[in-house]
Parts: sequence; structure tokens; C-alpha cells
Amino acid sequence: MRRLLDYLFKFSAGLAAVFLVTIALLILAQSLGRIAGIAVHDANELAGFSLAAGTFLALGPALRAGTHIRVMIVLTYLYGPARRILETITLLAAIYLAGYFAWWMAVLAEESFSYGDTSPGVLAFPLWIPQTAMAFGLVVFTIALIEALFDLLAGRDPAFVRGEANELNE
Repeated sequence: MRRLLDYLFKFSAGLAAVFLVTIALLILAQSLGRIAGIAVHDANELAGFSLAAGTFLALGPALRAGTHIRVMIVLTYLYGPARRILETITLLAAIYLAGYFAWWMAVLAEESFSYGDTSPGVLAFPLWIPQTAMAFGLVVFTIALIEALFDLLAGRDPAFVRGEANELNE
């Protein structure tokens, strides 16, 4: 199961990277187009869609790697069972919220697809494409939170704790 999750998180991170490269290429095309006198229509809009997709797709892999910013003010003073209880409550709340947002983003993407919603720009880009990427990213993020909860309940440190420890030692 862990190997399957590794592939899922690598896939999501790879997709996020593709969208970030897309942003760079769109900005480059727009800059070169301006110099050459060629209009690159809706580059800003497509870059915005790519930013949203890339950001959401990177949520799960970033959590697992321990690169999310976590406010540790209270946790630094807690040890043992008290810390585990607080982390469990926090993870349960995060799973609920992430799952809730994932569900409604998927509903939004499905509605955009069924209604044929497009962006208002010149290209009329289908809105379901970035919305689906966002929904998938939220699902992967929810899975990462569930994995962390299972690790915590099994008595292991979640993956993000190991990542945070590595970052603190650098």
C-alpha cells in the first residue's frame, strides 16, 4: 500500500511540475511575443489556471515531505500522549475540511463539464480542466492527511514530522 501511495504522490508532484513549467512557458511566450509584436491571447488567464492546478496538485506531496508551514507554538510545549491527542484532533479536522473541499470542487468540475462552462477570454478555455486538477489535488491532499493519521494512530511519526526534522537540521 505504501508503494502505491508513493506513486500517487510522485504522480501528483509531477503534474504540479508540468503546470509550473507551463506557467514559465506562457510567460516566456508572452514576453517574446511582445518583443516580436505578436499577441499571445489569454496567456495570463491560462497561467492563472496553471497556477491553481499546480498549487493544488502539490498539496499532498508537500505535506508528506514536511514542507508545509505548520504552526508549532502549542506543539513545542507538548510531549507524549498530549501531543498525540492534539495532533489526532488536528488531523481529523483537516481530513474533514480537505475532504469537504475536495467533494465540492469535484461537484463544481462536473457541473462545469456538463454545462460546458468556458473562460470568458478569447480562447474560451473549458473550466472543468483546471477544476478537475484542483479536485484531484485536494483528493491527494486528503489521502496524505489520512495516511498521516494512520501513522500517528499506529504509533509512528507521520511523514511530515520526519521532513520537518530534516529541515530543522539543515
